[in-house]
Amino acid sequence: MKLSPLYVALMLFPGLAISAQEQALDLPPTVVTRATPLETVIPASVAVVDREEIERSGAITLIDVLRKQAGVQIRDTLGDGNRVAISLRGFGENAANNTLVLVDGRRLNQPSLASPDLNSVPLANIERVEIIRGAGTVLYGDQAVGGVINIITRTPNEQQVHVEAARGSYDLEAYRGHVYQPLGAGFSVYASGENRTANNYRDHNNSKYTNGFGRLRYDHTSGWMLYEYQSVDEELLYPGALTLAQRREDRRQSISDAWNDNKTQVHRYAFEQQLGDVWAANFDYSHSDRDGVGSFGSGSEFEQGTRIETFSPRVTARFASPLGEASWLLGYDQITSDYELLAAFGNTVTTQELSDWYTQLTQTLGQNVSLVAGYRSSEVENDDKSRGLSQKDRENSTSIGLNWQYNAHTRLFIKREDVLRWANVDENSFTAPGITFLDPQTGKSWELGGEWSGEKQRYHASLFRLELDNELLYDPTATGPFGPFGANINLDRTLRQGILLEADRDVTERLQLGAQYTFTDSEYRAGSFKGNEVPWVARHSGSLYGSYEFLPRLVGYVEAVYTGDRYLSGDDANDSPRAGGYTLINAAVSYEINGFDATLRVNNLTGKEYDAFATLFGRYPASEEQVELSVGYRF
Repeated sequence: MKLSPLYVALMLFPGLAISAQEQALDLPPTVVTRATPLETVIPASVAVVDREEIERSGAITLIDVLRKQAGVQIRDTLGDGNRVAISLRGFGENAANNTLVLVDGRRLNQPSLASPDLNSVPLANIERVEIIRGAGTVLYGDQAVGGVINIITRTPNEQQVHVEAARGSYDLEAYRGHVYQPLGAGFSVYASGENRTANNYRDHNNSKYTNGFGRLRYDHTSGWMLYEYQSVDEELLYPGALTLAQRREDRRQSISDAWNDNKTQVHRYAFEQQLGDVWAANFDYSHSDRDGVGSFGSGSEFEQGTRIETFSPRVTARFASPLGEASWLLGYDQITSDYELLAAFGNTVTTQELSDWYTQLTQTLGQNVSLVAGYRSSEVENDDKSRGLSQKDRENSTSIGLNWQYNAHTRLFIKREDVLRWANVDENSFTAPGITFLDPQTGKSWELGGEWSGEKQRYHASLFRLELDNELLYDPTATGPFGPFGANINLDRTLRQGILLEADRDVTERLQLGAQYTFTDSEYRAGSFKGNEVPWVARHSGSLYGSYEFLPRLVGYVEAVYTGDRYLSGDDANDSPRAGGYTLINAAVSYEINGFDATLRVNNLTGKEYDAFATLFGRYPASEEQVELSVGYRF
């Protein structure tokens, strides 16, 4: 039985009868974008990488920050960091569409198979990264299946200017800078820019990246409002895959002439307004316009355009109910995507509109226990103009969890949530004969865990189980619109389950150490591949890392990141040899004095030769040792 959003909202909101004159209570700070407190209330496995940790690691890119995080696996389809998909909870070929990436709540995920552009967020702009490992469908909607990565950008509290220049391996040259200027009367402006060029590790692998960002913000006693504009210009040469024999002959060679140029412009308007002591209103609107030209190789050129318009208002309330302190959220998401691909083999012109209502109640049950319950009603409308087909569909999702703050140091949690992913525009346009629209991917996620944290240490352990029906995947062996050369399909039932362990400790004031390990069992539970592992998912992954302050503001950092062996992407039958596991050693040293700062980072310190991505049909060799030195000055 499907319940109306209004009915469920009333069911989840017993505080409607509470007087608006009740004073707002001192609930934990709302640091997750959807107005949901992090760690202290969310019944989930959560990690926060703050600015201090980013700087101590000497990271150069966001990928450097994410690579060592528990539960995260990286799929680098070019081997140079320019086309990276983040996998949480054991996804392989389809990782890009099962982990949702946000920047201040704005979705980076595309309505196509393209990965979110993680390079569009310069590391200098990031205040912290919030990683929710596990389902986030009810709060965040489509594609938040394996987890959510929410990037929070910086809003400095005083005037500053920072400029930086960097040089590195493979003719890397980069210039970066940002400025923050208070204008008075609550107004401020923040602007940043980056220009980066590199030849990269392999032949025919050149890249050029230009990124400009600006924000005008107004803060007042009861809220804020802002306007942001971003322009990204990216030019890439694709080195392509190599056969095993070609890789052994020369791993840096390329037999490809493929390329792609993209230009993206993003406008965003947002505000938050406190409406008395209980209520608050948020509004977020963004418009993204991306145009690209390129070639698949051998003169097969194409033009591509993507327009994404997002409209997300919401209201929150924090109040006292008969059971204790509570907070309630009601929101609406509308995402309209227009996608166009003009190519020699055919054209795709389609529109997809997602319209979702969602609500969540957080209710304390006694002094140390809180209940979190949520509901989302999601509707999709597809209009495939190139095929003259249209479709409407609706799915409901629920979540319920308990969070028990056993004492000041110990937190236990359990959570069950429905998950949902709609087929995106180019998945629906490349299906097997007789399939007009793919079924939505649905399932159930279970999490159970706990953590102990003190002033100088933190330990976390959690178990997870993710059961999926109709998982969406590209099968290169399926019969598609052009014969037996692949198609997007719905799989039978699949399962991911595992354990996540992590520990961080400040051994002394100068020495910090950490470690994490994740076991992921991903398998097909039905169909012709029943019992087989999901390809390109490592069962074992982990990392060790540490930093040491040799002198005031002179910090050294080293990490070892292990990725276990796994079946090649596309090897659903598990009848080809596995790609071997590997360990990467990355190190950095950074120093700051009198406004000057310098960072030397070496990735893959030992020059390990490995494949960043590998399929049944080719290998994508990754860079060997990669060095970058950056020098900056802060005015």
